[in-house]
Amino acid sequence: MKGNSVIVGIGITGLMAVFAVGGYMVGTRSTVADRPEAAGYAPVSAGEPQGVSRPPILRDLEARLDANPDDPELLAHIGDIYFEMRDYNRAIDFYTRAVELNPDDVDSYNDLGLSNHYTGNSAKGLEIVEKGIKKNPYHQRIWLTKGFILAYGMGNLDGAREAWERAKALDPDSQVGKAAADFLAQFNDDKK
Repeated sequence: MKGNSVIVGIGITGLMAVFAVGGYMVGTRSTVADRPEAAGYAPVSAGEPQGVSRPPILRDLEARLDANPDDPELLAHIGDIYFEMRDYNRAIDFYTRAVELNPDDVDSYNDLGLSNHYTGNSAKGLEIVEKGIKKNPYHQRIWLTKGFILAYGMGNLDGAREAWERAKALDPDSQVGKAAADFLAQFNDDKK
C-alpha cells in the first residue's frame, strides 16, 4: 500500500510538470493565458509572490481602477495579473471584489477558488468553486478546477474523477476537455 502512495505521488508530480510545461490554458482567464507559463495548474509555494517585479501594465490598470473602482472586469483583470505573479493573496482581494460586483462572473469564482487553494485553503477554494458551479453548471473550466482542488488539495480522487469527467463531457475537444482527459488518464492509470 505504501508503494502505491509513492507511485501516485510520483505520478502527480510528473503530471503537474506536464501541465506546467504543456501550457494548457486552463488556469485563469488571464490576459497572458496564451503563454505556457500561465497554465495556472501547477504546484507553487502557498501564497508567496515569486519575486516577480510589478509589470507596467499593472500600474496602468490600477490607475484606471482609481478612476473606476467598481469595474468588475478591471478588478478581475488585475486579479489575473496578480495570479500570474503568484501573489495569490492579492489576487484573492481583486477576485473577491469582482464577484461582489458581478455575482454571475463564473470565471472569477473559478479564479478565486483556485487562488484560495494555492494559499493553502483548499476547503474554502472548493466552497467558492461550488458557488460558481451553482451559477453555471455548464462552465467547463470550473469543473476542471473542482477536480484539481479535490485531488491536490483534499486528496479526494473519486470526487476529482467525477469533476474531470464532467469537464471532459462538456466539450472533449477543447483545451479544458483535453486537460480533463489527461488528468483522468493519469489518475485512472494510477488506480490500476
